[in-house]
Amino acid sequence: MDSSNKAVVTDKPHAVCIPYPAQSHIKSMLKLSKLLHHKGFHITFVNTEFNHQRFLQSRGPNSLDGLSDFRFETIPDGLPPSDLNATQDIHFLCDSIMKNFWAPFSDLLVKLNGATSKNPP
Repeated sequence: MDSSNKAVVTDKPHAVCIPYPAQSHIKSMLKLSKLLHHKGFHITFVNTEFNHQRFLQSRGPNSLDGLSDFRFETIPDGLPPSDLNATQDIHFLCDSIMKNFWAPFSDLLVKLNGATSKNPP
């Protein structure tokens, strides 16, 4: 990549989109993320590991491939592993997010802002 292409990448705004991990919230945030991407934003869509696996299961393993400036990242929801076909208990999920979300989210932000990251700041 030459320096002129680097300038284009770093000048592009970057949105980190994090939906509440419930189905309608994820769908709505994904729609907003797509609109922002269409307007020129670099997107990092953050989902829980549980919901990310459900998404891949329903859409296929390659459904998230293809766009370098629309990336998907996952963080744990803090709940014990369960059947992918099960519905998560919303009360346990809320409690777990309040207790377990900050550390993985902070690690993700460090990763996204790191010197070796291919993401714009």
